Amino acid sequence: MQREDKLLGCLAGAAIGDSMGGPTEERSTEMILEDFGGYVTDFRDAPLDTWAYGARAGMVTDDFSLAYFTLEAAVEAGGQVTRAVAEQALLKWAQYPAYFDYNVGPTTKAAVRALRGEPVPPRDIPVQVVCENGRASNGAAMKIGPVALLSGGDVDRAIADAVEACLPTHPYDIPLAGACAVAAAVAKAMQPGAVLDDLRDAGLYGAREGMRLGALRGHRLAGPSVERRIALAWEIGRRHAGDWRAGMAEIRDLIGNGLATVEAVPAAFGLLAAAQGRVMETVYGGVNIGGDTDTIATIAGAMAGAFAGAGEIPPAHIDLIERQNQFDLRGLAQKVARCLAGER
Repeated sequence: MQREDKLLGCLAGAAIGDSMGGPTEERSTEMILEDFGGYVTDFRDAPLDTWAYGARAGMVTDDFSLAYFTLEAAVEAGGQVTRAVAEQALLKWAQYPAYFDYNVGPTTKAAVRALRGEPVPPRDIPVQVVCENGRASNGAAMKIGPVALLSGGDVDRAIADAVEACLPTHPYDIPLAGACAVAAAVAKAMQPGAVLDDLRDAGLYGAREGMRLGALRGHRLAGPSVERRIALAWEIGRRHAGDWRAGMAEIRDLIGNGLATVEAVPAAFGLLAAAQGRVMETVYGGVNIGGDTDTIATIAGAMAGAFAGAGEIPPAHIDLIERQNQFDLRGLAQKVARCLAGER
């Protein structure tokens, strides 16, 4: 498989997951079935009772848009992922109200305000607690899959880049563990001859390293092990290999589908295993799992797309994403390819 096919697959898989998952966010699987007349496997306008309210079919949310702007900024910097590049991308992204104003997560919004020099409202906490465990959200993992493409398949570089890219918004060990797990899996997927279980092993390694580096460079939080939950979710997914619906249901019930890194990231790995790496089935699992559907589908779609490539994705899906968001997924994939080849 050509490298560029994997690059475009990662970008498109993440974007499609985000766009399809926005309209189903916060609902339970049962509510999705009732409200949409079955599992959602295509693009829908976002209902007014979702965070993506008013978004037309094919529009993405903060999840993929932030990934797109971060990768674009890193490419313009010659393929270097630094904290300064991540901050620049964050500020540019925040200029677009369609992404920033109505659906951005609280941790990312606070980081943008701080970078702008604006006052950040204090959290409603009566005492100064040692760990703000509510910060263990999945906002780091949601944006990192496409950025990991710049590693060219180097897992350790992908982990290091993930830390740099996510420190401005999520300087905490648990979110960084989730982001590094996703980045490592995408990097491994880029390697010729990688098999599906290699992505699991890379994810476990990335989670372990992200936890270590997060404690060294950020702040520690209290929570379950991202690494061990990925292992458990993968085991569940493998039990239902080839049946994304059954795998999705058990992953939802045992791992969770919420905003927390320790739910969203392991769930995405489990869905990847249940779908046996097939891009669209992996995405469908995230879109219909309930809860934080857009983020879970974004993460899972990025990993599946990097693994299986864009050949599994209907070209019309990519056309719609590009048209509705004024993105150039194909062009950005080509720029990343040139960057990896040492060209500018």
